[in-house]
Amino acid sequence: MHHENAVALVGMSCRLPGARDVAEFWHNLRTGADGISRFGPDELREAGVDPGTAAHPDFVPARGVIDGGDRFDRAFFGYSAAEAAGIDPQHRVFLECAAQAFDDAGIDPGRVGGWAGVYAGCETTLPPVPDAADPALATQRIIGREKDFLATRVAYKLGLRGPAVTVQTACSTGLVAVHQACRALLGHECDVALAGGASLRLPEAGGYLHTEGGILSPDGLCRAFDEAAAGTVSSAGVAAVVLKRLTDALDEGDRIIAVIRGSAVNNDGGDKIGYTAPSVTGQRDVILMALAQAGVGAEEIGYVEAHGTGTPVGDPVELAALTAAFREGAGPGIRSGPCLVGTVKANIGHTGAVAGIAGLIKAALMLQHRAFVPTPHFNRANPALELESSPFRVSTEHRAWESEGPRLAGVSSFGIGGTNAHLILEQAPPLPPTGHEATAAPHVLCLSAATPEALHILRERLADRLTDDDPPRLRDVAHTLTERRQFAHRLTVVADSGPRAADQLRATDRTTRAGSPPEVAFLFPGQGTLRAGQGRAAHALLPVFREIFEECRARCRTRFGIDLARALDPATDPSWFSDTRHQQLALFAHGHALAGQLESWGVTPSAMLGHSIGEYVAATVAGVWSREDALELVWARGTAMHGAGPGRMLALRVAPAEAAPLLGDGVALAVAGTGHVVLSGPAARIEELALEQGRRGTAARLLDTEHAFHSPLMADAADALRRALATVPARAPRVPWIANPTGTWAGTDRAVDPEYWAEQLLGTVRLEDGMRTLAGAGARLLIELGPGDSLTREAVRQAVDAVAVPLLGRHPDQEATALLGGVARLWEEGVDVPWPTLRDAGSAARCSLPPHP
Repeated sequence: MHHENAVALVGMSCRLPGARDVAEFWHNLRTGADGISRFGPDELREAGVDPGTAAHPDFVPARGVIDGGDRFDRAFFGYSAAEAAGIDPQHRVFLECAAQAFDDAGIDPGRVGGWAGVYAGCETTLPPVPDAADPALATQRIIGREKDFLATRVAYKLGLRGPAVTVQTACSTGLVAVHQACRALLGHECDVALAGGASLRLPEAGGYLHTEGGILSPDGLCRAFDEAAAGTVSSAGVAAVVLKRLTDALDEGDRIIAVIRGSAVNNDGGDKIGYTAPSVTGQRDVILMALAQAGVGAEEIGYVEAHGTGTPVGDPVELAALTAAFREGAGPGIRSGPCLVGTVKANIGHTGAVAGIAGLIKAALMLQHRAFVPTPHFNRANPALELESSPFRVSTEHRAWESEGPRLAGVSSFGIGGTNAHLILEQAPPLPPTGHEATAAPHVLCLSAATPEALHILRERLADRLTDDDPPRLRDVAHTLTERRQFAHRLTVVADSGPRAADQLRATDRTTRAGSPPEVAFLFPGQGTLRAGQGRAAHALLPVFREIFEECRARCRTRFGIDLARALDPATDPSWFSDTRHQQLALFAHGHALAGQLESWGVTPSAMLGHSIGEYVAATVAGVWSREDALELVWARGTAMHGAGPGRMLALRVAPAEAAPLLGDGVALAVAGTGHVVLSGPAARIEELALEQGRRGTAARLLDTEHAFHSPLMADAADALRRALATVPARAPRVPWIANPTGTWAGTDRAVDPEYWAEQLLGTVRLEDGMRTLAGAGARLLIELGPGDSLTREAVRQAVDAVAVPLLGRHPDQEATALLGGVARLWEEGVDVPWPTLRDAGSAARCSLPPHP
């Protein structure tokens, strides 16, 4: 296959008689189902059919209808009820079909990295006579109903900025639209193209008067190629396909359904008996042109999806043209068996402008499933076809499509007036083997919809897709969902397998409405939260985190002889973390790197709160110190604290007021939180208090430290810190944060004052007051940037009216799940997360998932 001149079919959508979507269409094709509807007297009367006409002996109460042709999700496209009522139903349903085709392709047309075009056509509807009394209203009615505005309406509503061209070639409209889209893609007029058509009149119920020798069937059956063939049936239909250059589709991991190797369009000219008559010469020539364009010999074609109207004149002409083309267009190869021929009109009738697209989708599905399908109502071949002396036989059963080489199919569509189209389809190229998931790695599934009701339906359908007979890889599902258009109503799940994801989807009905990017506050935790291995998943998944962490690591290794990589190693001895110098440097690197990652996504804080060493991260993020200077200060602080005299710290589950009687005898209130405190002081007294409080039934826990932080025992350390601060330049903060000692805003004077930072080391961390101050600032999203969830829990205890999200979680071995869940929660709240940066390049591909309902 020559990739340079080929076009990939990467998405498709349809509503055809008896089929609400592509899956139902394929089911009907392989079972040989007839999708034509028959109507009783009451249905005909309700549809407005004249009783006299309905009673006529030649009236055939049959028509192909589509599901929901009279309905329209106007809110999805931003139309008012009055506007929607003025739009041709063909345009309305085609809009829905176009959006679903892009969903099927896993492409957000508004985020295409290039130009997106649309080529489409529909049946003619007569616009209303202009109302001279209200010319503006008359103009709107014409715009709503005139066929010229079909393609541009789609471009307007889906944000397609490439060519938007309405095609009108009667019955061949759909396939001609595909041909024009292929030409535009290969000519680089656009980078992705939608092609399709619509044929719909309301009310759909009805029928027709059969006339002898006409093109409509006398009994509502289309017996294409059969000796009893006597005409077709008029049907409604809507279909669309999404196309890309094959080279781009391969490079960008698209799901390729089939490949268009070549296509051609011509006209019969005057070489026929009448304007509406078909021409053997015209049809033969367009097939030869398509074969030449594709660079294949006719003997390589295994199936032809014929125009196949099932008329006594049309079928013999088409088979004669095919036979002539296949004889003249044969290459050096030898045909191993007959070429099968069929037509979708035997299943769904003649869908007018959609006929060629319906045939294309049918042939693509046959190539995708490597199977032939039956031709309904075919029993014995029409002798006028002369099949015995041709390369063709009618496809009569659902069976495997065996082939020694690549499977190829031809698709024909011929319009009244003589515009003929033919294209050559080939099976999708083999993709590099991906196998099953190598490990049970967690993935985020991001679902979104325009309404809560639509999200509920999508959630259930996706759960079913994840547990069907041939489920896609979970990483491909995650990738496809994030590539599609994103809506306001959102839901995420994090899982490491399809069945687990399906269980979560079925178990939850939680939804979040994302608005404009929310106002954000950053929270930075303090010492004691870091455990071996924390940050490892962030280092692997987050590129900016990794970059900043490595810069901090290099600086610490050079300046202090400390390798921060040990913090990421689950095997690091816990004693390494007991060293205040190590813990504080690692906490700073974690927090600063996470902040940098979020800021690279456009998430900037309007306020911050840091616990103890976390306040140093906040100050650095605010621009008070450079990263290099901040690391020097953190090292100086940690060294001074590490060298301080002995002491202990005790966490108690009591309110700060209840802890007041315990203070004194050197015992200080180190942390004042909501319903909990930390006491700090001489080791003997703290250990004594631990025993006393335990006997009283108070939840008490001695912290893993041999020093009394945030107490007078840190006086010498504070002096050393003052000296270090005096050597480092400080600037006014760009972002406000909460001061630990007061629980109020730090302000510029404090931020740049060495005395403040000494006080911060000695005094109480007023966490409860600080969180209350932060809550009053109006931030709707609180993000904890560091290990654990201590500050998130503080926000929950205070019932802060905001969403609090920890990023790393409490357990290093579950950090990947926690991190992805945290980032997913940010996306639910409206943060624009660049999901591809969180995955290995080339590790995921688009797959077929249920479209937006």
